[in-house]
Amino acid sequence: LDQFSNPAANERNDAWGGTPEKRNRFAVEVATRVAAAIGAERVGIRLSPFGVFNSMAVHEELVPQFTNLATHLGSLKLAYIHLVDHSAWGAPEVPASLKEAIREAFGGPIILSGGYDAARAEADLLAGRGALVAFGTPFISNPDFVARVREGKALAQANQDTFYTPGEVGYLDYSFAG
Repeated sequence: LDQFSNPAANERNDAWGGTPEKRNRFAVEVATRVAAAIGAERVGIRLSPFGVFNSMAVHEELVPQFTNLATHLGSLKLAYIHLVDHSAWGAPEVPASLKEAIREAFGGPIILSGGYDAARAEADLLAGRGALVAFGTPFISNPDFVARVREGKALAQANQDTFYTPGEVGYLDYSFAG
């Protein structure tokens, strides 16, 4: 859905592209139809406003476009927005002002993610920046992630060379802390 909202990937000039509102249309239509089929309380959406994966690009309309999208998604009363900040992996950082604008426009729970450790997660939760924090990469490389965080143990680093490869290496071969 993010790729469809990005003008670097969506070069259409019809009802589904050309303007921020038209590029947002696909995400809003998908969310609307899924919510109608299973209930909005069961639907969440993941947004990566400054994601640059697969030739997506930061663009001048990005901030108002994602704020507007959050407003539309909020009107649907979706369960949550999962807001991803890929800056830990080299993408531009999602400004705190945009995170706040999305949170206010949506009006529902925000799940934060992207390069978090336990201390930063706790700080953002206590500050009310999100309702939850998602951990992806550290969870993959730490089968006992929750125990390690609770006990203050060091986290194993993930081997990114094994991401998206077949087999158990990189997914099932990480050790438990002693």
